[in-house]
Amino acid sequence: MRNLLTKTRLFSFPAAAAALLAVAISAAPTYAADAIVPAPLATKTIGVSSPAFAFSPGNWTGDKGRGGDGFRQTWTSGAYFRVSWRSALKPRNVKLLLDTSQYDDSIKVKPMITYCLDSKWVADVPCVGNIDITLLAPVDTHILTVYLQNSAQLERWGKPGESGRNVLRVTGLEVDAGAEPLPANRSTKWILEVGDSITEGIGTTGNLDDYSYFIGQALRTRGYEYCVSACGWSGWMQYGDRPKDVLPYYFVSGSKNGEGGAYDPAQSRWDKIDGNNHSLLDRKGRLSGWGGTDQEPSMILINYGTNDAFYQTNVSDLQSSVTQALAALRKAAPSAKIYLIVPFEQFSAEPIKAAFAKYKAANSNDVDVNLIDLGLEPALSLRFGGFYGEIHPNMRGHAVFATQLLAAILSK
Repeated sequence: MRNLLTKTRLFSFPAAAAALLAVAISAAPTYAADAIVPAPLATKTIGVSSPAFAFSPGNWTGDKGRGGDGFRQTWTSGAYFRVSWRSALKPRNVKLLLDTSQYDDSIKVKPMITYCLDSKWVADVPCVGNIDITLLAPVDTHILTVYLQNSAQLERWGKPGESGRNVLRVTGLEVDAGAEPLPANRSTKWILEVGDSITEGIGTTGNLDDYSYFIGQALRTRGYEYCVSACGWSGWMQYGDRPKDVLPYYFVSGSKNGEGGAYDPAQSRWDKIDGNNHSLLDRKGRLSGWGGTDQEPSMILINYGTNDAFYQTNVSDLQSSVTQALAALRKAAPSAKIYLIVPFEQFSAEPIKAAFAKYKAANSNDVDVNLIDLGLEPALSLRFGGFYGEIHPNMRGHAVFATQLLAAILSK
């Protein structure tokens, strides 16, 4: 049998072959300094105010309030946008344009995004500058969806008159000059998902592995957009992020036996998008998805109470906070279905249940405020054994809880 190894001698480049190769290289064409070189591909930018962009409701602001032509930004993991365009040019040039000027050395870990372009997904992309996107399907019409996957839990909320620094700020999408922006489809129905680090997805690989994402994606198939408004350490009465950056959801003090007490709007975030004076309410006092009127959510899902238990919130004030918050949310979203979750590990279960009962007793005709209690079994599964994770559920736990929550939502 012939020894195939002898073929390797063909690639050993003896002296004569090397000489021929050198001649070939020296004869290759070169360009003089004034030679005509092919021009770079001409491009244009689709700005964030273009109808081609569709931003998730309730968690984006801009350079002019909730709008403007300069940028859109968000601090909440799970926020997303879509942009659509048509282009027949090959190769195509696509670049996501970001403003990272707000970052400094205090932000050691920059926000990460996940994007999907024409059904091809890329995760764990750091937001350190403009992002070249090259995965394009051989089609003429394109849809790019971008999610804020995760970010460090500090300096995201901002202060009055100042933006948070640890945010995702998008200025546009660079495409080839012949591309045609297409109006993005945006549903007017949406769900507001409020919560703490569990809702944000801490304990998984990012917000795309948690129950809030699973529920949002399930409802997308039913024509809903969704808003995730969540951060670590937060609660009904607890500050979120570090160092005590994000306001409590609905701050009440001085109550007695779970009733009364003074609501403090300056220490409450239920009606705010961020700390930079961006209101979640429209001029009618209604929750607004994109800053216009009559854009209230169709559903509101709240998972708070875990951190209130951890940090030993005054039980009476906590109960009053929940009752008063339900009344405020009902006024700001008259037709929304509101779902109050008893935390998966049953933390703060009793004051939350008492607050719900108190609200229902005073508003017996409001059949669209509901309590979701998954019961003791999930709580014990989280506390012992770790099959579903621990304080923060693992992805298996999030998937199971999402199916159970979704069943409750769709049945009421």
